Amino acid sequence: MFMDLTIQKNTDGINWADVKSLLQRTDMTTYDVELHQKAFENSAKVIFIYHGDILIGCGRLLSDFAYQSVIYDVAVDIDSQGKGIGKMIVRLLTEDEEDKNIILYATPGKEAFYQKFGFKTAKTGMCRFVDMESALEKGFID
Repeated sequence: MFMDLTIQKNTDGINWADVKSLLQRTDMTTYDVELHQKAFENSAKVIFIYHGDILIGCGRLLSDFAYQSVIYDVAVDIDSQGKGIGKMIVRLLTEDEEDKNIILYATPGKEAFYQKFGFKTAKTGMCRFVDMESALEKGFID
């Protein structure tokens, strides 16, 4: 694991182009930089992990602050995967959420990672994506 990690739990001073770049490098869906900024700024929790001044991980959680939360945009730079960064992000996002149901979209092939945190595959989950064709191609839907 890295020794000089910085964990940031707010959006102050974030370079949103770096967030978009991280999401692109991890083969996640990306949008205009302004949309990523809006999404993170409107989230209940955000996590940004830096190694030095390089963004190597991020994630966010939305909540109704009653009984439902949802995790989005968990990404760890390819070179930093397998070193506990993703686990750190998920743990930080889910702390103090024990009284809520939490859902998420796992990138196809990454389901086993989330199962380590008690997540199970939902049998009745339904989705309506803006780009259904892309979601089908990426394996998010049948």
